[in-house]
Amino acid sequence: MLVVADDLTGANAAAAGFAAAGLRSATASAVERGDVVTEMVSRFDVVVATTDSRHADPGTAQRRTREVVRAGWPARLVCNRIDTTLRGNVGATTEALLHEVAELSGARTVALCAPAHPGAGRHTIGGHQLLGGRRLEETEVARDARTPMRTSDVVQIVRQQAALCARTIDMAAVTGPRAELVTAVRTALDDGAELLVADATTEEHLTRIAEAAVAAAEGGDVVWVTSDPGPASVAMARAMGLDRTVQGSPLLVVSGSATELTRRQLQRLATERGAHLHRVPTLDGGAVPDADATTALLDRLLSAAGRDDVVVLATALEDGDVHRIEPADADRIPRELARAVRRNLEAHAVGGLFTTGGDVTAAVLAELGSHGLEIAEEVVPLAVAGSVVGGPWDGLQVVTKGGLVGDEGTTVACVDHLRRSVEAGRRHVTSAESRTPY
Repeated sequence: MLVVADDLTGANAAAAGFAAAGLRSATASAVERGDVVTEMVSRFDVVVATTDSRHADPGTAQRRTREVVRAGWPARLVCNRIDTTLRGNVGATTEALLHEVAELSGARTVALCAPAHPGAGRHTIGGHQLLGGRRLEETEVARDARTPMRTSDVVQIVRQQAALCARTIDMAAVTGPRAELVTAVRTALDDGAELLVADATTEEHLTRIAEAAVAAAEGGDVVWVTSDPGPASVAMARAMGLDRTVQGSPLLVVSGSATELTRRQLQRLATERGAHLHRVPTLDGGAVPDADATTALLDRLLSAAGRDDVVVLATALEDGDVHRIEPADADRIPRELARAVRRNLEAHAVGGLFTTGGDVTAAVLAELGSHGLEIAEEVVPLAVAGSVVGGPWDGLQVVTKGGLVGDEGTTVACVDHLRRSVEAGRRHVTSAESRTPY
């Protein structure tokens, strides 16, 4: 999902709302370079790009908005994050986002504008935006130095900058029977609406509106975008099922240890957590991994894995997998294994990475272009949790331990900890920066 925000605090608030819904979210500054967004969309579920255009002239606001949409396309849902009191270039940015998505998608595009933010005391009733129960023109925003609000009529505010065909969904429809609400939205679409302004005073109202919008457009050629302070966009994402389709990736376990303890730990992980254990293909039946065959195997495993799965790739699972190793091979084993892991991480998302064996851990981190690990805590003595620092996989959650560390239940404990860390991490908003120098 892609969100265009007109200021930094609004961007952070919108990202926090998506993170609370379990979506990995990042904010990025696109004031000078809209293409910074391109580098972020493959790394996060939601990218919120700030254009710092609330007080810019309408033409500049539109240009920056269109640049961000182009840079982040394709996206399942594109949102225009506007001010909760509707200050700034609400009409200009809504129109720019609407038309850019229509051009890129080749489909009819309609904007759902539900500007209520119930948790912050912003409500929409009768098509008017209320701040603490009062119309905008009756509050201090009427005296705003840059954009004084002379009206609270949402459609009128939009039309000050954009000639869009607008229709309203009033509170009676929002709170009425679901079928009638869907009919009201479908009627507005049949009337040629480009902008749908909806009343709301609660989160439930926003959910009802979003679900009705999705239902009304089902089977048609309508692409929805949103223009709101954030909550309606989250509701729309949920109504479209985006929180279910992008949330979560399998965990990857890479074992380069041949110790008897490690083998027992992996078997227990399979027994107690349903992990899928797979032996690394080797060259000529020896101990050195066949990097190409290992890459192909891991590609098949990760392609088939679900978000709750644990995929295990190990150099040794049974006594017969243990070989006498020459010094030269001891260096090649972790290096070839790490190469296969890196190739697959370029094509597949994993929620987190658990490594066992000091040599393979070092080799994987080096292959990923990491500067090291940011250590968060010790899961058990000599088994640590943290995240990758630097490189394309910066921030990837990792737990690592040596091959002779712990007891039979240690790997289960480490993987359980990794899963909890990954889930917590999805609710953390990252301030992402470009990896490409100016």
